[in-house]
Amino acid sequence: MYGQIASLILAYISTGLCATTNFWSLWAISSPESAPVLGAVWAWRGIWADCMQIYGGQYHCEEQYSLLMEDAYKVTIQALMCLATVLSASACFLMLVGMECTLLLEGKPESKRKIMFICAICFFVSGMFTLVSVSWYAAMIVEDFFSFENQDNLVRYELGPTIYLGFVCSFLCLVTALCICCMPGPRDEQYDYRKTSYTPAYVSSKPDKKSDERYRKPSKPSAMEYV
Repeated sequence: MYGQIASLILAYISTGLCATTNFWSLWAISSPESAPVLGAVWAWRGIWADCMQIYGGQYHCEEQYSLLMEDAYKVTIQALMCLATVLSASACFLMLVGMECTLLLEGKPESKRKIMFICAICFFVSGMFTLVSVSWYAAMIVEDFFSFENQDNLVRYELGPTIYLGFVCSFLCLVTALCICCMPGPRDEQYDYRKTSYTPAYVSSKPDKKSDERYRKPSKPSAMEYV
């Protein structure tokens, strides 16, 4: 039971990191190799917006919600990250049903085990989707940085902190899936054994009147005692 509680804590941490990775716009940040003519300008990119900060702390963001105006790889990464977030969040709620310590589906351990295995599959798929997304985006950033076609660009991007957070998130999702598979809960036989396990009877400290000699009734004398 305590192992399932630890898995639930890991599940909520993984889901929070997955949602943060999805909506945090620091997938790529401007590199010091950018053109010096821009001055003190800081730019950053995410899968949902491209932003640039100018003098005075003001910044401008261009949202990327159009499926037809964006690159195919970026639209695919958006879809993968949305699916990863939805799967991990759904698995967190399903775990509350399948855990051994909850009263939902009480008396049906096999149903609880099946739900826990479904949660493990959801976290495994979520971790793989996140890993593919951050790896793909990181590869595109590196390719653009060293591409000869982009050497004259005013802003050149390098890996941002969201990429590293995505790797941590994918690792935690896979660890959560492994923990759930290792501790899915008891089987039917184990559950029945726990219900019918031996419990020692209460032993009274008072003496038994039937077996104690002090409480025995005196027997009638036999005929030989009068001889």
